[in-house]
Amino acid sequence: MTDSTNNTGSNVMIKEVKLFWAKLDKPVSPFGTDQWELSIQAPKKREKELAMFGKIKAGFEPGTVAIQLKKKALKRDGSDAAKVRVVDCAKKNIDSKTIGNGSVGNVIVFQQEYQIKSPNGKVTKEGTSTMLTAVQVVELIKYEPKNTNFVDFDEEMPEGVAASTETDEDVMF
Repeated sequence: MTDSTNNTGSNVMIKEVKLFWAKLDKPVSPFGTDQWELSIQAPKKREKELAMFGKIKAGFEPGTVAIQLKKKALKRDGSDAAKVRVVDCAKKNIDSKTIGNGSVGNVIVFQQEYQIKSPNGKVTKEGTSTMLTAVQVVELIKYEPKNTNFVDFDEEMPEGVAASTETDEDVMF
C-alpha cells in the first residue's frame, strides 16, 4: 500500500488484488445513483488492510475477503466526474470491458475525512469516504461473453412499435 497526501485527502494504492465484476465502461445505477464499480479480493490475511477502504465481505474464492469500490459518475455540482482510469502494466490505457473476473491488478483510491453537522453545528456523523480513481491491470484474464450469439434489448422502444422477429437469415432472402 502506497499513499500520497494533499490538503483535502489522500490517494492510496492497494497492490496485488484480484479484480471482479468490473463495471468501469459506463456507470451503473444499482440504487438510483450512477456510479462505476469494482470488487477487489485478497487473501484473508489482508483483511485488516482492506477494512480501511470498505466493508469486508467474504471473497469469491475460499480463504479470501473482498470489498466493493465505487466512484460516482456525477460531481456534487451535477457536472460529469472523470471516468475511472484503466491502464495495463505499461501504464497504457486499456478497454475496461476486457477485464475478466480474477484478473490481477493494483487500484488507486482517494480517501477523505468527512463530517456531517446538524443545523446547530453538532457533528452527527463522521468517517472516511473512499473513491475508486484508477485501476492498473497486471495480469489480464480477458472477459469473453459465454454466449457468442448474445442478444440484448435496445435502450428503449418507442411506444406502439412492435419488435421485429426477423432473423439474419430472413433478411438475406
